[in-house]
Amino acid sequence: MANETTAPPAKSGGKMMLILLAACGVLALAAGGAVPIFLMHEPAPGKHDKEDGHHASSSKQAYVPFGDPVVVNLNEDRLTRYLKIKLLLVVDASEEKTVNELVLKKKPALKNWLIANLSDKSLSEVSGAAGLNKMRREIWHQFNSELFPDGAEKVLDIFFEEFVVQ
Repeated sequence: MANETTAPPAKSGGKMMLILLAACGVLALAAGGAVPIFLMHEPAPGKHDKEDGHHASSSKQAYVPFGDPVVVNLNEDRLTRYLKIKLLLVVDASEEKTVNELVLKKKPALKNWLIANLSDKSLSEVSGAAGLNKMRREIWHQFNSELFPDGAEKVLDIFFEEFVVQ
């Protein structure tokens, strides 16, 4: 038994460390993929939360057209680009007639604000889902403020019927 050799103890600590690092990597990748989904989630139309300024609606919705497209030059130094949008206002069906009449009455002020606001935007501000959603919220807020100074917020959402950047 003098020739008996003993094998060195197995290094299971190195394998455990490798498994632990791999598990942490997988969790980090999963979290990295899930975070944008939660941060960029836009509530469904008509089901907006009050934090965004929108109110949930349990009744039927109607669409009030703003009218002709609004066309503005974007605020770009090097290139001449323009933005063309056509809007629909989402309202409760019971408020459709009232909102439609108010839009017609106050259209010059609303269109003037739209032109001033949109012509101050750069190409990067009107690109992508985040840019569009930010514009929708700005327009929604201003239209409600202008149409309903009492704070009623009868415009539930703003939809882009047409959106062109050239």
